[in-house]
Amino acid sequence: MKNGMDIGGAPLIEMTGNRQALIEGSAGILLYESERIKLSTGRMIITFCGRGLRLRCISGSCVEIYGFISNIEFTC
Repeated sequence: MKNGMDIGGAPLIEMTGNRQALIEGSAGILLYESERIKLSTGRMIITFCGRGLRLRCISGSCVEIYGFISNIEFTC
């Protein structure tokens, strides 16, 4: 429990402007293209859209996305 809220195992997304995203709680990469990256978190799919997107795996459940992020979609 962080900051007094139970987020029910939801992934943690930390953004630095619209150029970098750090996602903790990834269960796998579903799609990896320069304009679209889809990640599974087990409970939902998160799609990052933009230009020049690059992916760097930091650990088994933590990934970092670089590039120009224009849109983020959440699918349950």
